[in-house]
Amino acid sequence: MNKKGFTLSEVLITLGVIGIVAVLTIPGVMKNYQNRLYTAQLEKIYAQISDATQSIMNDQHVDNFSETTAVRMPAMLDSAGNCNGGMCDFLNKYFKTVKKNCRNNTAEACLSTKSGVYKTIGGTTISAPASGYFVQTITGAAIGARLTTGTPKKLQLIVDINGLAEPNTIGRDVFSIEVRENGTLTDVDDAKGDICTKGGTALMYTAPQGCLNRIIEDGWKMEY
Repeated sequence: MNKKGFTLSEVLITLGVIGIVAVLTIPGVMKNYQNRLYTAQLEKIYAQISDATQSIMNDQHVDNFSETTAVRMPAMLDSAGNCNGGMCDFLNKYFKTVKKNCRNNTAEACLSTKSGVYKTIGGTTISAPASGYFVQTITGAAIGARLTTGTPKKLQLIVDINGLAEPNTIGRDVFSIEVRENGTLTDVDDAKGDICTKGGTALMYTAPQGCLNRIIEDGWKMEY
């Protein structure tokens, strides 16, 4: 019985088809994988922040987060940048950190203040954070805190789930979180999810507004 094998042209055609399919599908697969990774990291740091807010309220015997020292006082820093109380004490005490007061451009930086580093999903440049006290956790996340100027004051957090590592993109690895008075977490100003892909503002703390709520509303999935 004669055995007929594949001709060279048939092999080349098959390989070409496989190559085309790979080119069309692999980028989407990689994007979905990265989005799932970002979402898992965000969910983890979200849980850590939630635990921290409840812990400080329990430790200071208050029912309102605005009554804690995390909100009553800004970062109380001495001339050397060491924390003596306030919201920096909240970040240092209730998170496992490897870097403290690290919002700078030195080798110890956990979040860059250089221009052009952070951007929206659409590619628009976002201003680096001009204020706030930052730490880096043992998981690599950078967390910064600032107090709003309104009354009552609110604690707003900017979270880069992988620190200085790329993509440094709003809504991918950079998010904003606000602590409600009862200690629960929400988006900045409780923003609706559809704001996330519209660019928001050019300011680091408010640019990601809507992204956190959208991910939560979608069942902890990054569908945008």
